[in-house]
Amino acid sequence: MRAAAQHVLLDSRFIKVPLPAGEPGARRFQSLLIQWTDSIADFEVGHVPIDFLAETAHGQLIVEIAIPGLPRTVPLERVEKLEVPALVVSLPHPARIHGWADLRQCLLHSVENKSWLFAGEKDVRCSPPLPGEEWHAPAMAGVAEKRAPSSWTSPLVFADNSFYRLLNRAEQLGVLQTQMALSCDQWPADVDIEVREEDVFAVDRRVWQADAFGHFVLPASTDSAVREVALSDVLRYLSERYWVDPDREKAARMAVFYYLQGLVERGALLPFIGNIEEPTYLVATCRPPAAADNLTWVVNATLTASQLRVLSVRAGLKVPIELVQELLESFDDCHPGVPVRRYAVVLARKLHAPPRSVLAFLRDAGLVVEGPSRAASAAQEALF
Repeated sequence: MRAAAQHVLLDSRFIKVPLPAGEPGARRFQSLLIQWTDSIADFEVGHVPIDFLAETAHGQLIVEIAIPGLPRTVPLERVEKLEVPALVVSLPHPARIHGWADLRQCLLHSVENKSWLFAGEKDVRCSPPLPGEEWHAPAMAGVAEKRAPSSWTSPLVFADNSFYRLLNRAEQLGVLQTQMALSCDQWPADVDIEVREEDVFAVDRRVWQADAFGHFVLPASTDSAVREVALSDVLRYLSERYWVDPDREKAARMAVFYYLQGLVERGALLPFIGNIEEPTYLVATCRPPAAADNLTWVVNATLTASQLRVLSVRAGLKVPIELVQELLESFDDCHPGVPVRRYAVVLARKLHAPPRSVLAFLRDAGLVVEGPSRAASAAQEALF
């Protein structure tokens, strides 16, 4: 129910609220419409987990969702002490909610079931606006730039992971291929690392490694901000998406630890905090490519327009429109008839980019491999 309510708020981007106490007409349940464009669910403000935070045109607003029979994550007193305008929405018992229409009515339109936990010194309408370019995550006093470590699991994330566990293997493959932006026969060697206890998640190691890599490493590698990857976060994520025998929880931790260490050896991660109980890594935004002399073309190389668009951005390449068709035709189940090194130099000259960026693009796209030329592994194609 909480996850559904958060989804409605994220999608609708407005809420009707009662006038704060002391305002003319407040006792007659007159409403005030608050709208926003930027919002986030399950955020931590001053290390206090909150249900929903919106960046309105006149300031920030916290929305806490109260559900009968469901204990609160944190006491409302802690939310009130943040001194950020906060609204509590009391939903009826879940048995009385018969569909999305009922939920939207109670959450967005009704005002009788809402109360101000903290209305601020001034009416929320009079709060000073925050320039739009300052929005990355809600940036108020007391909000950490990144989420502090916590055992609290977002209801939205929990619902998404639970839904993933119900999918069959073929459907899970589709999710992972979308997450990796590559078909499984083109996944990099980063998601096929031999580790101890690799069968602990009851799936092929390439499945859970691709899931972790696509969720934690790929998004951060395309972001200009420095991102951290903690072992505990990866372990919790995988444990919620795959079945782990209760007797093998230590084995799961070992498998994840050795996988992250394997990514360090391949240059995808950098050691950050070596605490044996809570090792943390930084995502490497620029990985050292292999020497061009050690690279050969994949026999049946294929490059799609979506791959070109995503991977060229990741490699820092600006591909002019007149070269797009040439690249797509060069890798239409084939490859150029020149060595990788020579092709990388020529393409780098056309793109006005360093050859190492071109090599990184070719590797990420699965167009070249280290060592002797090989076709896509039949075992990889038949992953499920």
